[in-house]
Amino acid sequence: MHFFSIKDFLGYFGEDYYGKKLVGKSVKNYLDNLSKDKRNNQNLYLSFKKIKPKDYFDFSKSRMLQKDYFVKQSKNKIKKINFLDHHSCHAAYAFYSSKKRLRKSAIITIDSEGDGLNQTVWIVDKNLKLQKVSESKTCDIARIYKLTTLSLKMKPDEHEYKVMGMAPYAKNNYSLELYERVYKNLLQVKGIKIVHKNRPRDLFKYIQQSTKADRFDNIAGGVQIFVEELIKKLLSNIYKKYKIQNFYLSGGVSMNIKMNKVLTELPFVKNLIVQPSGGDESLSMGGCYSKTQEISKPISNIYLGRDLFDNFSEEKFLEYVKKSRHLKIYKNFSSLKAAKLIAQGNILAIARGREEFGARALGNRSIVADPSNVDMVQKINESIKNRDFWMPFALSILKNYAHKFFINKKKIESDYMTIGFDCSNIHYKKIIAGTHRYDKTVRPQMLDQKSNKKYFALIKNFYKIKKIPALLNTSLNLHGFPLASTIKEVLYTFENSDLQYLYVNDYYLVQKK
Repeated sequence: MHFFSIKDFLGYFGEDYYGKKLVGKSVKNYLDNLSKDKRNNQNLYLSFKKIKPKDYFDFSKSRMLQKDYFVKQSKNKIKKINFLDHHSCHAAYAFYSSKKRLRKSAIITIDSEGDGLNQTVWIVDKNLKLQKVSESKTCDIARIYKLTTLSLKMKPDEHEYKVMGMAPYAKNNYSLELYERVYKNLLQVKGIKIVHKNRPRDLFKYIQQSTKADRFDNIAGGVQIFVEELIKKLLSNIYKKYKIQNFYLSGGVSMNIKMNKVLTELPFVKNLIVQPSGGDESLSMGGCYSKTQEISKPISNIYLGRDLFDNFSEEKFLEYVKKSRHLKIYKNFSSLKAAKLIAQGNILAIARGREEFGARALGNRSIVADPSNVDMVQKINESIKNRDFWMPFALSILKNYAHKFFINKKKIESDYMTIGFDCSNIHYKKIIAGTHRYDKTVRPQMLDQKSNKKYFALIKNFYKIKKIPALLNTSLNLHGFPLASTIKEVLYTFENSDLQYLYVNDYYLVQKK
């Protein structure tokens, strides 16, 4: 289903649909209007013309429509279609995609909902097989976080990361009071599953009314505490029952890097492994892993997207730039020259090779800058990003130096910006622009040479110049647009922003005249 505004979400979760449904009133008019909404015409999976309004939210009917769509998409070449279990795919992705496949481990999947479940626990046996030992249909963590996002007038299933970024600005005593009053008793941990405690039927209405007199930052802080406390308790119970110290996370909730930071600090946690983009976008990989466990290989890097020159050749790119009146190109532009540009206080857009899969820019479609220059945050926001004022940028750092910049006694790895860390006071100012300015935390990409040789070389050259083995890193896209994928999209992004330098495939530098 497609929603395009806060008003649409408020109508769905508020009085237009759920509010009526929960008190037994007809929602036929709402569903009829939805079926006529032209914005839904392009939905890949749901054609409202094929089913009756009473069946719009029938799970089995949507499966039928999905099958029809996939058969049509394959031009009738694929006739047999089977569906794999949602959380089995999450778990398989979490474990088998990792470079570390540790025996005596637990995998926890938590999301809004998938195939009737929203939380599972799996144990890895001696043969590296996954055994599901717990499941829950009533773990509403993701839903509560989503509806809190909406109550703050932000888009659910999209802006939860903004709520997480806002949470550190709240005073802890106010957030704690709100957590105790509003969130604490909604759910509870029983054994190794999260279930309802005193959950109201109309959850959105409850959150709206219970927080209407509270400040936005305190609400964000309260719901963040709620998530952290529940998952801490869940891991603690798993440890007590199975004596397990290695944990893998997947599902949408695994994207909460501040929660992940708190989990790494639990005394019994030895390893916390969170693979990139644990949301539903990685289910396809999880499905493959679930069917090829014995022969599958871990992910060596996450550059799995489209090639930069896909559908627009390098020759066409050079021709385009040459004809442009406002662009100038330099060939044979080395990573050392690029590092010097950054060290001189310039912002550099980078586009190389295949784009990153998932939610994080990791050096192939990135905007980078000197992390010691606090002015970079404002400059990047004004030139292209227009991010909310409270949101931090991220950091790419050479893995061998990470221990000097972050407090990480357990040597937890975070190759894909999936775990937060406290910064070391000694070197904090060297990376200040790539950190959360209020709580001095960072979500790093710990980069080794094997993962991305060219990006590694750029940071290493910057280190030679400034003695800082890191770069501020944010995604290459215009505000509200997805990550720039092909060179055509990269050029559009570059030309429609105030960026001055674009570094292409570690060979060309494009500069605005």
